[in-house]
Amino acid sequence: MSTEREGTLANLGQRQLTRRDLLKLGTTSLAAVGMAACSQPAAPAATTAPAATQAPKPAATSAPAPAATSAPAPAATTAPAPAAAAKTEIVIARPEEIQKMDAYDQFNLVNYDLFLHIFDTLVEMDPSGKYIPGLAESWEASADGLAWTFKLKKGVKFHNGDPFTSASVKASLERLKDKKLARATWWAQLDKVDTPDDYTAIIRTAKPMGTLLSNLITPTVMYSAKQIQANPTNFFDTPIGTGAFKFVEWKKNERFVMEANPDWWKGKPKLTKITYRPIMEDQTRVAGLQTGEIDIVDTVPPDQVKVLQADAKLTILRAVAWDQLYLGLKCDQPPFDKVDARMAVNYAIDRQTIVSKILEGGRASAAIVPQGELGFSESLKPYPFDVEKAKSLLKSAGWSGGKIKFIAPQGWYPKMQEVAEAISAYLKAAGLDNDLSVMEGAAFTAARGAGSYNIYVTGAATWDPDQIMDQRIRSDVFKSGWVNQQVFDLILQGQTTVDQTKRAKIYQDAQDILYKEGPMIWLYQMEAIYGVKKGINGFQAYPFKVWDLRGASWG
Repeated sequence: MSTEREGTLANLGQRQLTRRDLLKLGTTSLAAVGMAACSQPAAPAATTAPAATQAPKPAATSAPAPAATSAPAPAATTAPAPAAAAKTEIVIARPEEIQKMDAYDQFNLVNYDLFLHIFDTLVEMDPSGKYIPGLAESWEASADGLAWTFKLKKGVKFHNGDPFTSASVKASLERLKDKKLARATWWAQLDKVDTPDDYTAIIRTAKPMGTLLSNLITPTVMYSAKQIQANPTNFFDTPIGTGAFKFVEWKKNERFVMEANPDWWKGKPKLTKITYRPIMEDQTRVAGLQTGEIDIVDTVPPDQVKVLQADAKLTILRAVAWDQLYLGLKCDQPPFDKVDARMAVNYAIDRQTIVSKILEGGRASAAIVPQGELGFSESLKPYPFDVEKAKSLLKSAGWSGGKIKFIAPQGWYPKMQEVAEAISAYLKAAGLDNDLSVMEGAAFTAARGAGSYNIYVTGAATWDPDQIMDQRIRSDVFKSGWVNQQVFDLILQGQTTVDQTKRAKIYQDAQDILYKEGPMIWLYQMEAIYGVKKGINGFQAYPFKVWDLRGASWG
């Protein structure tokens, strides 16, 4: 049964979306319902909830003595059983596994989700899209934009007892000067961090950074300076933050477990434990939600929405996200070293059929910046489906045939197998024969990073256009081989422009060129679809596909 909340979120997709609209997914309070206790998967001994979460013992375990009149003893000679303990744990699942534990050396959404709970950042984003204080109480930029002064919260401690000070900011951020780290591209302008006192950190940059605040939210987490100094090579393998939850264990391909930090500086969480489960198979995730084994499912398959809506114990949350599926092309090898061949791919794919028939939601895309985000271009429209034009363009590009390599990640996105197979078929119909390989996540990540493909398909969830433009175009971390100095210069200009209105125009100018050159083929803007047990309050989901259980509870 559709709730009012579901209707509100669904209606967002029917009109032009603003940044505020897309952030309205926000904090979601769901109605409490009476539910029988659902069995949870057995947890390891180390993750047992604290004793305080157990049901209280009755005050008396036997009946009181009879009155002096020798009245018959009551039929029941023991006190009534105590009420069942309130739920304080949540199990959440999505189709993605962690690849590595270093927050600064990966691009995986699931790390954002989990590290948001273990760590804190200097700056956070609220549900309206506004930057708000995190570990920094305030900040101020210098007139020339080259120095940002952050005043830090006092009395904050890491889970191991280390104090959070400006030394932590310096040790954390200056790691990003190591160009081998995946996130270093975000911080190319970083010069150094000065620490005039324990609670003042000054971030100095070689050029103004229009992206500085957006770069400081997740996943730019704050690490303990002492922990880094003690084990600089792999300190991150045991995550120790200042956040609402403490790391307990990670059992690869099974679970990632966190327990509440009762001393969190924002207040003790209401949940005692969160267990994340990477479940790649759509039907397995849905079945777990229906049986009660799982409490929240991220990435509900669109064809299962109506089934779950019919379950009185569940509710569905959905809205268009700042996440788009695209094809990355190997532009320094035939056939995609020619613009016409890249344009042929644009015309070969029927985006609208994929959106309406396979996904049953979302919107066809035209360019790299999603609707609702800074720099979105109203003037660019999705390429129309025209297989004959695609064939003509391939001929013009001089493509004489042959088989190309097409790779896709298993389960990362809704209906990934079906979407990849549809794209493969569209390409073949246009004259691009291909071998499709749907790969386990780690294998896909390795192949994409090595440039071992002609085409790859993946998504790009962002909250600032620079995050994908710099990473995947200018810095070319996935080795597409596409070069256009005019676009590279615009991307750098966007990075170093503090005025956000001017930044938006710069990114629109860059997109005009990208649209005509086609190094990436933009397919559609995805929906975020969550299945949630009724009775869970305070579940928050952001449009850049990150969920937040720090303020969640069972109601």
